[in-house]
Amino acid sequence: MGLHPLHEAAMRIADAGLNRSKGKTRDLVAMLLTHGARAWRSTQPRAGIHLHVTAAGCQHPLRLRIG
Repeated sequence: MGLHPLHEAAMRIADAGLNRSKGKTRDLVAMLLTHGARAWRSTQPRAGIHLHVTAAGCQHPLRLRIG
C-alpha cells in the first residue's frame, strides 16, 4: 500500500525544492491536479471485477494488472 495521497503530494512538493525555474510551474500545477483527482478517487467505493476468459491450450489469454 502506498503513501496517503496528501502525504505523497507534500513529499513531491518538498522534493521539488524552492529553486525551481518558472518553466516548471506547469509540472507543479499538473501534479496538484493529479493529486486532486487521486484524492477524489480514494473517496469512491471499491469496485469488484468478475472476469471470465477462455483460451485454447494452456496459454494465458489475458494479463491484467490493477493497482
